[in-house]
Amino acid sequence: MPSRRKPISFDTTIRSPERIPQFISILSKFENKVIDDEVALKLEGEIIRYKIFKPTRQTLGTYIKEYHGNFNFKADDQSKNASKKVSSYYSEWADSKPGEMDIDKIKYLLKNTMTAHKDKNWNGGWESRIHTQFNFLNELGLVRVIKGKKIKISDNGKLMIKAYNNGYPIEDGYDETYEQSAFLNAFCKYQINNPYRRNTINVNFFPLILNVIRYLDKKYNCKGITRQEITFIIAWGNNDYEKLAELIYQFRQRFGFRASDELVYEYAMNLMDTSTPNDILMPATKAFIKRKQKDYKLNKLTVETPDEVIRKLRLTMLVSLKGIGTFIDINSNEKDKIDHILNTYSANIDFENEDDYFEYMGAIDKDLCFKQEEESEEEKSTKEKAIEYWARENTWDFYKDEIKRVFKKGKNGTQNEVLKYIKATARLEFLTAVIIKKALPNIKVVANYIADDQGIPFKTAPGGNSQNVGTDIDVYEDNIHALLEPTMATSKSFQCEHEITSIRNHLIDSANSDLNNKKGYKEWFALFLAPFIHKEVGNQVAVERGVSRVEIYPWACDDFVEFSKNVKSIKDYKKYRKYVKIQKMPEV
Repeated sequence: MPSRRKPISFDTTIRSPERIPQFISILSKFENKVIDDEVALKLEGEIIRYKIFKPTRQTLGTYIKEYHGNFNFKADDQSKNASKKVSSYYSEWADSKPGEMDIDKIKYLLKNTMTAHKDKNWNGGWESRIHTQFNFLNELGLVRVIKGKKIKISDNGKLMIKAYNNGYPIEDGYDETYEQSAFLNAFCKYQINNPYRRNTINVNFFPLILNVIRYLDKKYNCKGITRQEITFIIAWGNNDYEKLAELIYQFRQRFGFRASDELVYEYAMNLMDTSTPNDILMPATKAFIKRKQKDYKLNKLTVETPDEVIRKLRLTMLVSLKGIGTFIDINSNEKDKIDHILNTYSANIDFENEDDYFEYMGAIDKDLCFKQEEESEEEKSTKEKAIEYWARENTWDFYKDEIKRVFKKGKNGTQNEVLKYIKATARLEFLTAVIIKKALPNIKVVANYIADDQGIPFKTAPGGNSQNVGTDIDVYEDNIHALLEPTMATSKSFQCEHEITSIRNHLIDSANSDLNNKKGYKEWFALFLAPFIHKEVGNQVAVERGVSRVEIYPWACDDFVEFSKNVKSIKDYKKYRKYVKIQKMPEV
């Protein structure tokens, strides 16, 4: 199939960025194995066994004896009991912990169920899922997963999973810095014209955006670009950022920042019509739009892909959100990295094959690696100002709704133009800091997440090291030093065995540090927040209180928000709610 002119798009199969290292971590078990039918099935089985990908009962739990659609399938087990066995195995898997179920049972499910999906060069059904899950990671040079060839993981791919084992972060010492460094290394080199994507345009996508933003700033003192203007970048066909920036500026001059998506679509479509001038601001012809509107859908070009672009750009930590999410701009905290990218990776390269592309993309540029460094006072101040602003500008109903949406996805997730670009774990920390500040405006709130130059989080607080204790949020009131420790974790074992013990250590380390440095604090306690609190947590915090003399008060997130409306002091949160009542033997 010949290449053809298409708008820039990104694969959204793995929409949540934290899932990418999970998939690579499982893949690492198969490195250097030739991916034939057997290996492909076992690989997909391991991905499902460790619950990196969770198929529904309709697919993984429903026996299919035969299928003759866009490919042919015949179940491996043709016996009368096959349907019940599939249902039983699926239930066992659904109730199991990640990695707990025997791989042979998972393989049995894959051989007797199917998904009606077929990719070129891959068998239809579950095997084609491998291509779907890894093809964009091929494009990023993190892996090389091609049917019939040895599985490879690049140096950059290995950097990304440095803190992972069996698809999940290693609990002690988890450091997101490796992931962020790997994402930046991948995206700064990423070319739309790569061996895995048939497109006639020669675009170095991330440098193009950075160059456009910088050009508009230097020439017109315009800070950043809007989501709508990303549509023009998506439709652009080369690395000539000056012409592109001039078109964007002309569109602003003519229509301002309130043009409809339909109007943006008309003008962006002209950039893909090879029969008209593309460097003059003009709408596409009605004939071209009519002919191409099914290929280049309005919502895809003006909403879906721009949203996905911003999510990808935020992974690099070089792009900040400004206003109320209206503009994206260069993160001034990372000027040196941006200069290096534009000086090194703005030129397009031709690659003869996947191997050459893999070697180029997979190499690590050490100048683009992040380090755990102590924040400057200016960075801390920017975060505090952002927390104060959000606490002041939004209502309690807004926060009660948003804290619930942290734990939901899709249409039920947040629709806020800033919050939707913050990964859920960091968003929970941000909202928690804002809520406590809204409740108690006079206390000092120090949030330890990593943020852009507007104070909007990129990622969660780093783990403890020689420079910091590893707390999520520190709160100071008079002679009190309290910790806020929110988590997305819902499993009983993780809350009791990991979270409570980590908070205990954070409290002890914080108290010792304060005393050694003569900070003047005399009282320390922690608030532990989760979507819901398992009743066993009550006993666990009682044990810690009795043995280690630490005070930990568990709160369900929605209860925390509701209670915060009427507090007068941080000490008001020192309550044990009824859902953490200590369980005791009955008296006889």
